[in-house]
Amino acid sequence: MSRLSVRRRRRGFTLVELLVVIGMIALLAGLGFPAYRSAIASAQSTQCAANLRLIGVALTQAASDNDNQYPAIVQDAGGSTGTAGDYTGTGVTPTDLFDALSPYGITEATLKCPSDNGQVGYSYPYTVNGKNYTSSYEWNPIFDDEVVTSPVVYVNGQMVIPMNSSRVRLCTDFNAVHHGHVNALYGDGHVKKR
Repeated sequence: MSRLSVRRRRRGFTLVELLVVIGMIALLAGLGFPAYRSAIASAQSTQCAANLRLIGVALTQAASDNDNQYPAIVQDAGGSTGTAGDYTGTGVTPTDLFDALSPYGITEATLKCPSDNGQVGYSYPYTVNGKNYTSSYEWNPIFDDEVVTSPVVYVNGQMVIPMNSSRVRLCTDFNAVHHGHVNALYGDGHVKKR
């Protein structure tokens, strides 16, 4: 008997099969990309809230070292772009957020929101010892040098109302970088998206 040798042919993908596979991969990637971007934005917002909580802890420590009063913080105490306000004759020495809180563990990275892409208007520039920095967070100057446990709102030099610390918004994102919202740090330490 003769032996029949059967050759097996290796068959490759045809062009149509290859295009179908590439099309399916592109479709799946297109469906997954918005969810991926949303997950990244959510993670950035969570990191921003964590940064603000750290700032809250540092503010509490700074206040405990300052007779239970918030420090007088301005956006840029030493630079030309700052709004230092008028502290003449008050005995209060204003400082920027970094200088006021760096002794309590706040770093440049803590003052940078992960969603802040560095565009003009998304952060505030300031200068420390001749070095330029930016902060993604804005201090609410209404509560400069106020008592932590019972801050008071003043309008035109007149006391308006004592505030509950859970309603006092101390620090917020400089701009609405979280899908049109900002994260805000309140006096009692909680952070809320507004």
